[in-house]
Amino acid sequence: MAPETAYVIDFDGTVTTKDITTELGLYFGGTKFIEIDRSYQAKEIPIRGWLQAEVTLLPVDLEKLKSKAFEWAQIRPGFKSFLQKAHAGNNLVIIASDGLGFYIEPILEHFGLRGEVDLIYRNDTFINKQGLLEILNPHAHPTCVVCGNCKARVVVQQKAAGRPVIYIGDGSNDRFGASWADLIFAREDLAHSCEKHNLAYSPWEDFYDIINVAEPKLTDREAGSLCLPLGAGVNSNQHGGVRR
Repeated sequence: MAPETAYVIDFDGTVTTKDITTELGLYFGGTKFIEIDRSYQAKEIPIRGWLQAEVTLLPVDLEKLKSKAFEWAQIRPGFKSFLQKAHAGNNLVIIASDGLGFYIEPILEHFGLRGEVDLIYRNDTFINKQGLLEILNPHAHPTCVVCGNCKARVVVQQKAAGRPVIYIGDGSNDRFGASWADLIFAREDLAHSCEKHNLAYSPWEDFYDIINVAEPKLTDREAGSLCLPLGAGVNSNQHGGVRR
């Protein structure tokens, strides 16, 4: 039986209580990272440029980076119960992250949750042949240079398969994917972005707020969307924000 509804879920600050990519940048980059983040918030660079700049500040030691990530890794309350309820209802659970990405599977495995997540779309941070830390964006839009991971495309692909999408996030960059969703659960910066762009949303604090939500109907959201994932992508003046 095909899944009925797709949940597309941000990771940093959504599944986890802290934005681990930002924490790594602050810990290892200090004031240099703060300057990069200021440029991002001022819309001088997009999220993809933000990530590329951050990796130059990090140690070329993935085990050390994973160790620090685990120090900050706390799963938001209710996530395990949410996963169980989602699968009991024959729904698809997808994580879409535009952070550094390398710590997502290890954290989920550590908390015994990896097998409960159906798909993961993330960036790939690794040590290249030159011995340098590098980040690749395998799920980026082919021409748009704003996001590292085109979350809107993930949403649109699921809707094209006939599944309504529930989007769950906390960051302003989540607004692109959320704008295509049939139901949005937003907190913090995503909630502010939804208000700014007149996107209807439901507030949430933890996953217990989402467990018993009624599944939405599949609807056409193109008219109110903030990007065209199957077209030109994002307008250049749309890329500002503070979280992934």
